[in-house]
Amino acid sequence: MSIALNRSAWLPAALLCLMFSTAQAEPPAVFTAFFDGLRTFRADFTQEVLDRHGDRVQRGAGEVFIQRPGRFRWNYDEPYTQVILGDGRTLWTYDADLEQATRKPQAEVLMGTPAVLLSSVEDPAEVFVIAAVGGEGETEWAELVPRDADSQFEAIHLGFVDGMLQRMILHDSFGQRTDIRFTNAQRNVELDPGLFRFDPPPGTDVLGGED
Repeated sequence: MSIALNRSAWLPAALLCLMFSTAQAEPPAVFTAFFDGLRTFRADFTQEVLDRHGDRVQRGAGEVFIQRPGRFRWNYDEPYTQVILGDGRTLWTYDADLEQATRKPQAEVLMGTPAVLLSSVEDPAEVFVIAAVGGEGETEWAELVPRDADSQFEAIHLGFVDGMLQRMILHDSFGQRTDIRFTNAQRNVELDPGLFRFDPPPGTDVLGGED
């Protein structure tokens, strides 16, 4: 899955949701401590896409909500007002400025990407080699390297501070890096079920097949 450098949804951001399945392997202790018993996660975020030279080519910001299994909502306030929502069945992308929404079968869109773990069918250890990669200041890092040599992602790094997920870095096979930083993060808080339902506003042009 490549990173779209336009108004289309940044699906790699939604790959955070791949972690919301049950890890039965032997990942680093900080990984296990955070994800064991995890039901929900919410946070504010900033997201940068850097090219192979380290130059920033895109930036976004907003708020994310995740609920196991397979439900997520990324509300982008920058650079455009945009929503990426997965309800477990349908993946919605809504662009408020264009008054346009696109819907696709969630499993079909995520097929062949690390996000297929949203289905909770595969053990993460079957898809990734999971290892600790040391600390950096207060941050403890876990690295996930795809076992599939043909994966579009070379590695995913998760950074934890005091046991809370604070950062996620995705390295793709094109040399790009997506760096997501979380603030005001909360674990296992009650979330409104309505967050994971999408009703196109009146006048919205809806593209894609029926649910």
